[in-house]
Amino acid sequence: MKGRAGASQTDQWVLGLDGGGSKTALAYVSGAGEVVGPFYAPGINPFDRPDWEAVMRAFLSAHPAPGPLARASLGLPGYGESPAFSARQTGVCADLFGNCPHSVMNDVEAAFVGAFAGGPGVLLLAGTGSMAWAEDCSPQGGARQLRAGGWGEGFGDEGSAYWIGRRALGLASQSLDGRHADADFAQALLTPVLDGPPTQPELLMWYHGQAHVRSAVATLARSVDHLAEDGQPTARTILLEAAELLAQHVSAARQQLGTPDLPWSYAGSVLSSRTVLGALTTLLGPPQPPALSPLGGAVFHAATRAGFDTGTPWRKRVRAALLHSPSATPPSTPPLPQEQA
Repeated sequence: MKGRAGASQTDQWVLGLDGGGSKTALAYVSGAGEVVGPFYAPGINPFDRPDWEAVMRAFLSAHPAPGPLARASLGLPGYGESPAFSARQTGVCADLFGNCPHSVMNDVEAAFVGAFAGGPGVLLLAGTGSMAWAEDCSPQGGARQLRAGGWGEGFGDEGSAYWIGRRALGLASQSLDGRHADADFAQALLTPVLDGPPTQPELLMWYHGQAHVRSAVATLARSVDHLAEDGQPTARTILLEAAELLAQHVSAARQQLGTPDLPWSYAGSVLSSRTVLGALTTLLGPPQPPALSPLGGAVFHAATRAGFDTGTPWRKRVRAALLHSPSATPPSTPPLPQEQA
């Protein structure tokens, strides 16, 4: 995947990769703003995906650069959180890209770059997991950077899709055996999932039969959101609880930086919920709409360092292409290594 010299800037390409807990996205963008992709693969979080390296290698091999590659930027889940995993992620990227200049960063940092396109702020990301990433300029000069949250599903990731799904399953199980006042919640949430009336054996069979439990539980957040939109009271309560927990991430970042008015923006599937985003707007004030998606952030990061003209026309073209891309894995994507349970 080495870059090639001698091509004009408009004919050169950059690679952006946005890794996550449940899904990984990849796109190439030229100096002229032409987009190839996005392409999709399973998640590559090393903390709960033993096969992350094989998936990543196969994914990049299946989608080579469409032309001379000038630079790559990769937002990887878990990067910077474990010395051992981070060293391995760095090594894999060095092996994949050879002499082609490339940058490795946490996936939330890439999302931050996309949301603010180089400006200051607090990025709240809530997908399978949750975290806030904040950057501001110090009065003495230089950038200040910090993160809040992102501790993982064992004792953190509050307000994330996994947290919502886990909370919903807990209340649904209570509903099934009469420990929760909303007797209808389990039926509403689980009947479509189990293809029939929910029972304890069926629910346990579904749960323990998942190839990747964390992703399967996180997927339930969309069902909770749909129920909340239809007025289901327990579903709405869960989402409002999630919003309060997510708001604490932004408030903590603002407090630590001493900038209570620092603008905030958002990324991740949970923030596509009108219920969650509306509650956050009430708690934190109106958000700054993200300039680019998390994948766009990785692409933007690579393009600026490759010397591309990433002004408004380039960003508009890239944003439009990524917004109107399919949300599922394209049928032409070659199969990746089977996920391990």
